Amino acid sequence: MPLVILTGYPCSGLTYRANQLASLIDKAQDELFASAEPGTAPPLKSRYKVHVVASHDKSHPRTVYDHARTEKEARGVAYARAKRVLARDNIVILDGMNYIKGWRYQLWCEAKAANTTCCVVHVGTPIDQCVANNDTRLRRQEREQSQSQSPESTGDTKDEDQEEPYPPELLDNLIFRYEEPSTHSRWDKPLFTVPWSDPEPPVAEIFQALSGVSLNSSESPSESHVSNLTESLASSTISDVASTATTGRAFNRGPQSLRPKIVPHQATVQAVATDSGALYAMEKRTTAVVNAIRAFTQANPSAEAALAQSTHQKGIAIQVPDATTPVIIPAHVATTGTTDELAGPGGILALPKLQRMRRQWISLNRKYIGHGHGAGQGSLAPEKVGDAFVRFLNHEFGGLESNEV
Repeated sequence: MPLVILTGYPCSGLTYRANQLASLIDKAQDELFASAEPGTAPPLKSRYKVHVVASHDKSHPRTVYDHARTEKEARGVAYARAKRVLARDNIVILDGMNYIKGWRYQLWCEAKAANTTCCVVHVGTPIDQCVANNDTRLRRQEREQSQSQSPESTGDTKDEDQEEPYPPELLDNLIFRYEEPSTHSRWDKPLFTVPWSDPEPPVAEIFQALSGVSLNSSESPSESHVSNLTESLASSTISDVASTATTGRAFNRGPQSLRPKIVPHQATVQAVATDSGALYAMEKRTTAVVNAIRAFTQANPSAEAALAQSTHQKGIAIQVPDATTPVIIPAHVATTGTTDELAGPGGILALPKLQRMRRQWISLNRKYIGHGHGAGQGSLAPEKVGDAFVRFLNHEFGGLESNEV
């Protein structure tokens, strides 16, 4: 399911190169399977089906670039078409200018998310030639319009370029806005440039970059390795030769070994889905802790009385569900409220204060619940919510030393 991203100036021959590349890849695969010796496995497990995805149609003509809204809609349609045909045995060639580097980055991310290779083919047509091509299309369009108005006149246009022209102002604008691909950008590599004067694109190099299979069957892998090693000895350093030898050993393992390894990154790896009931469990367990503290204050409204009845050496100890340690209110903290009532207005265990602390703890820890987005950074299982919330409360109340939190 490799992806080939064509890019170039408008009227640079992108559609011609896309169709030409598709036919050359089909022809190369025919020769590859035909050259396989009887009784031996073919270099490819299966044949790639080539799809050319157009960026324009009658519903999205080239004038969509006049407005940002219509251009964005056209790119969305092309993106959906390319993504729809990405499959294990398909090569997708995206025809179009693809002149925005952010757009090429999005396509590169889509290829990596599909665990497939991607390359950029830059149709390097000079600006003067692009303007001349567009002028030819404009003259052809004017001639067709005049012929439609005069049925007596006839003309043979079968061999002419039938692509839609750009308005001259739009053509100049698009050329000015074009962002050329660069080998310094990882989403533009590998990059193949096809000059206007070249009769064909480098299909062998493109196919090898996409599939890892060399189309050059004139020499065996071992001969190719010896040749590369000889050239390296003549012109490279020792470290370069070692790198070449390593590549040669990998090549001898099979024709698929030259295909680059797809390394996922954060933009293309889907995060592990969080348990849908994890947040509910967090809310339920923390609410149970607050309710237990509320029940204790109703049974023991006075701070002094609660301290007198407490058997804990540091102060008031409140047992709560789903936690192995109690909530501890130190003696010096329990008496600092504006009133002796623990849950009264201004009391140390007033319900609004407890609810505010509960919401604060949830907002700090909700991303770690259920081993979701917090995976790798520390996660919080639902059964540990009670103990974690109690540790937070004890820290806020000053019930534990810093080394015990």
